[in-house]
Amino acid sequence: MASIEIDGLVKDYQNRQGKQTRVLDGIDLSISGETFVSIVGPSGSGKTTLLNIVSGIESLSNGSVRLRAGDRDAKVGYVFQDPRLLPWRTVTQNLRFVQHDRSGWEQRAQHYLDLVGLGHLGDRYPAQLSGGQQQRIGIARAFSVEPDILLMDEPFSHLDAMTSRSLREHLERIWLESRRTVMFVTHDVTEAVQLSDRIVVLAPGGRIHETIEVDLPRPRRASDPAVAMLQAEVLARFEVMEAAA
Repeated sequence: MASIEIDGLVKDYQNRQGKQTRVLDGIDLSISGETFVSIVGPSGSGKTTLLNIVSGIESLSNGSVRLRAGDRDAKVGYVFQDPRLLPWRTVTQNLRFVQHDRSGWEQRAQHYLDLVGLGHLGDRYPAQLSGGQQQRIGIARAFSVEPDILLMDEPFSHLDAMTSRSLREHLERIWLESRRTVMFVTHDVTEAVQLSDRIVVLAPGGRIHETIEVDLPRPRRASDPAVAMLQAEVLARFEVMEAAA
């Protein structure tokens, strides 16, 4: 079973004048098992910084982060805000490029391309794909390495509403099959409610304001009244948090 254990995480930045700004302030968070956890919060609350520290892209100032899968370090996959596909490689070659275990990679690549509905485009180059298709390839690529933990940084933020809705459905379907441990950063409450088992709300100043459990049956649709009701409740809690800031 994979887990992310964050204890007393602090992140400070220092500007050229030597002044320090605290971006994350004492984050304690545990994510384990077959769960999908979204991190939401207003701009400047430290969402992406938290994800970058968990992934190892950024260093922390204090505290600890541990990513484990049983008695070993967890294998991590990452989905970025933009797909970051290599333009001189085909879709299939892009998936091959990230494979640590080359045995059976063709079957894995084809399987996850099929799950995002693009199994017939393996010989295309990124420039021949739409933005939504490229992001679906990015999701398939991340899952194809069969990570223990998947980190996702606002992967649908640059897409139009209809494409984003379609991609949420693809992501939920692929997650229901793979059941990876997912930490998903988003500014979109609809995404968080539709995809998550748990929503962690960050407040300005980089502290956890509250955690919201999402106990709704899957698959979910944004048009479902229960999803819409919870979305409205989460937005109302945001308003209370912002009013108290």
